[in-house]
Amino acid sequence: MLQEYKLYEGKEIIRFDEVRHSFWNQKGERLIGVTSATGVIDKSGPLMYWAVNTTRDYLLDLLKRGIKITETEIETASKQHRIFKKKAADIGTAIHEWVANWIDGKKPEMPDNEKVVNGITAFLKFQKEHKFKWIESERVVYSKKYKFAGFLDAVALDKKSRYLVDFKSSKGIYSPMLFQTAGYQLAYEEEIGKKFDKRIIIKFGKEDGNFEVMELNDYEKDKEAFLSALNLKRRLKELD
Repeated sequence: MLQEYKLYEGKEIIRFDEVRHSFWNQKGERLIGVTSATGVIDKSGPLMYWAVNTTRDYLLDLLKRGIKITETEIETASKQHRIFKKKAADIGTAIHEWVANWIDGKKPEMPDNEKVVNGITAFLKFQKEHKFKWIESERVVYSKKYKFAGFLDAVALDKKSRYLVDFKSSKGIYSPMLFQTAGYQLAYEEEIGKKFDKRIIIKFGKEDGNFEVMELNDYEKDKEAFLSALNLKRRLKELD
């Protein structure tokens, strides 16, 4: 399914293919996504250990329960990291959707999933403490100059500053996330012309319902890192 977005005062149309998760401009050119660009950064080390640990934990649990480990169980164990990853992604998506609806002035119902509720609770705690005025959420941004696009989580104001806000429900905040927000800022400011005073990442605790805020201060360095990842991604696509 294609979604259309009019940007640059209606002069540019961006299409997003929900099935292929890809962006296209009105010339029919496929655009590199922000998260796709930073996806070239090697994260295999921690992910490898995590995948091994999920397999180990699954098999140890079977042993503790006195269940015989067969070839079928070993095959199932080898897929546990994919199952956990999909569950985490689904939870994160549900939290993001609820928050986006709340920002848009809707009254979304509280879901049944405990971890989703915890993430939502973390957002509401943040809002109670900081009292942000939310300007927009889930905004498509597009850089005509660098030909990339993405979804910016939110734009907000307080009494002194204009914020670019990125929501996360992961266990930690990692360097590619900093570069992603720089990409969003670059594209947004190119189109709108208004500068952000601050970039922040708000991490929602799926386990405890608490939030963590990280303010990102080195925009120029993060922007250059993002553009380097973008250029590498583009060259790799050319070689493919």
